[in-house]
Parts: sequence; structure tokens; C-alpha cells
Amino acid sequence: MNSHSARTLAHNRCRGIFFLHGAGFASWVPHIPLVQEQLGLNHENLGLALLAAAIGVVAAMPLAARCSDLFGSNIVVKFSGLLFFPALVVPLFMASLPTLAIALFVMGFCAAMMDIAMNANGVSLERVRGKSILSGLHGFWSLGGFCGAGFATLWFALPLSKSVHLPVSAIILLAAHWYLQRGLLADHVKPAPKNNNITTKTNQPGDSAAPDGEVPLFWLLLPFGICAFIGQFGEGVITDWVTVLMIKTLDSTASIAAAGFALYSAAMAMTRLSGDWLVLRLGRAPVLIASCGLATTGYVMIALSPHYSVSWVGCFIAGTGLAVILPLLISAAAASTGKSGGTVVATIAATGYSALMAGPPFIGAVAEQYGLVNAFLLTSGFLSLIIPVYLTSMRQRLKTVRNS
Repeated sequence: MNSHSARTLAHNRCRGIFFLHGAGFASWVPHIPLVQEQLGLNHENLGLALLAAAIGVVAAMPLAARCSDLFGSNIVVKFSGLLFFPALVVPLFMASLPTLAIALFVMGFCAAMMDIAMNANGVSLERVRGKSILSGLHGFWSLGGFCGAGFATLWFALPLSKSVHLPVSAIILLAAHWYLQRGLLADHVKPAPKNNNITTKTNQPGDSAAPDGEVPLFWLLLPFGICAFIGQFGEGVITDWVTVLMIKTLDSTASIAAAGFALYSAAMAMTRLSGDWLVLRLGRAPVLIASCGLATTGYVMIALSPHYSVSWVGCFIAGTGLAVILPLLISAAAASTGKSGGTVVATIAATGYSALMAGPPFIGAVAEQYGLVNAFLLTSGFLSLIIPVYLTSMRQRLKTVRNS
């Protein structure tokens, strides 16, 4: 097999891995209320159990980055996937809140190990292929989520045992993972010398700024992390609150509200699948600015909508804007720093996951005091802050890697 065919195979296998991870997550979500009912948990106790999963995610990030850089992200994807898919089933058999929390911690830990490693493998593959591909990989994650949720919906609609759905899904996903992971790009990285500074110069001749070789990694990644936090904050808010807003302020039915979220999800998937093409044609900087503008506009439309049809349009526009922010930032950060994929992905993803966890409860507290409409307007203003962060600290570096 020639090198071009090998890279194409690795790219397709990486797409498949992203698809399986999204399908696995979506397969578990419909079982959350069933587990709650089975154990007789109130909302507070269920929230505590789900918090354990979030803690597992955060705990896994530094280890996933370190292992990906030491042993190769493909190896970490292989073993974390072998643990993640069986871990999806374990919470169904827990008999108490403490054991459920432990099971969810393990699930979150394994999911994050696989997540960081597959993104790191995507970064390495992007460098080998010499073009932007990370947005498309995230698009396949969205497609996997859609298919996983669709399969669960179909299963639950049939006269089949709901408790059997997740074990069957996990077996299918595990078998597919075992097949796909063997074709991933091997990207073992030798440990770099212990040095807190970046040694790769990314500034162009004539730049007045200090060379990146004199700047610690933390400061190089900080603006990318801030923008990732802002983007994921918006994603978390719309995921948890948009249906509530449509029902409370527009007297929409549950099905109408669900349709709005479905339009948001469809826009996310379509934009991510076309995001790499947009980056190659326009460059990362214009795509980031346009994404910020679309996300902000979508939020304003949702908040001030006089009719649910306008909210639907706002959901679609917001999904289009939010879709490529995170993969674009991961890709740009890796290209501009020259650092290993695991280190960059874990750093940017950590800020993103923090925002996903912090955004919904914060907006809930704001909504309690000032109303959901004002909470959504506040979020739209927060999303617009990506533009000044870009102008003050990212503009030159995004220009130098616009089409890499």
C-alpha cells in the first residue's frame, strides 16, 4: 500500500472512530431517566451521579495527553475504546447511588481518554495530510450521535426490552471499534526535553512580537482556550435550555421545541462536515469570525423570537455558528505551536469541558433572577467576545496557519 492510500485509510478509520464515540454517547443518554426511575433517585441525586461522570472526564485529560504523547494516540484510542463501550452498560446494573456514581466516573474517565486520544490522532493526521480535516471528524461524531439516538428511538418504539438495547449497542460498537482502530495513524512521539518554553518559531519575518520560542506553552494556548471556553459555554446553554425557553416564552409544545433542537443538531452536523472545505477556501480566521457572528445572531433570534418558526431559524443559525469553533481552535492551536497533539487537545478540551459543565447551571441561576430571555441575550454577548480575543491575541498566528 502506497503512502497516499495509507493516509486515506487512516483518515477513513479515524472518521469511523469519531462516529462510534458519538454513537456510544448517544446510546447511553436515553437510559438516564430509566436508571433514575430504577434507583428511585430525585433530580438532585441524579445530578450528583452525573457530576461523577464529569469529574471522571476532567481527571482523565492530563493522563490521556501524556499517554498519547508517550505511546501514540492510536494505542490510547485502542485500549480506551475497549474499556469505554463496555463501561456504557455497567450503570444499568448498579443498585445504589454510590455504586452508580462510581460506574459513571469510570464511564466518564474512559470516554475522555478516548476523546482526547482520537482528537490527538486527528491532529497528527491533519499534519500528515497537510490540510484541515478536524472539523469533518467532528462532523462524523455528530452523525454518530444522530444514528445512536435514532437506533435507540427505534428500539424503544418496538416491543423490545429497553434494558437489552444498551448491551446490544455496546457489543456492535465494540466490534466495530476493534476493526477500525487497527488502521489508525501510528503517531508515537518521543518525549521532548524538559523545557517550559516552545522552541518552534512561528512568527513571520518582520513581526514585532517576541518569537514564540520565548513564550511558555500556557500563554501560547491561552487565547485559544478562552475562545474554546466561550464557544462551548454557548453550546452547553443551547443544549440544556433552548427547549425550555421555547416552551416557557412561546407556549410551544414539546414536539415543536424538540424540532428546534433537531434543526440545531442538523446544522451542527452539516457545518462540521463542510467546515474543512470552508477553512481551505477561506482560511481559519474568516471562518472563526463568521462562526462567532452567526452564533451571536442565532442566540439573539432565539431570545427575541415572536414565533416558534423564528426560533427554529435561530436554532439553525446558532448551530451553524457554534459547529466548527472547537475543532478549528484545536487545529489552529496545534498548527501554530507545533506541539504534540495530546498536549494541545487536552489543554483546549479541558477549557471546553469546563464551559460545558459551568454554562447551563450559571445560566439557570441568571434565568431564575432575570428570566431566560435575558439569560440568552447575556450568552449572545458573551459569544461575541471571541472577536476581541481574536483581534488582540490570535490574529497573526491564525493568518500564518490559515490553510495548513
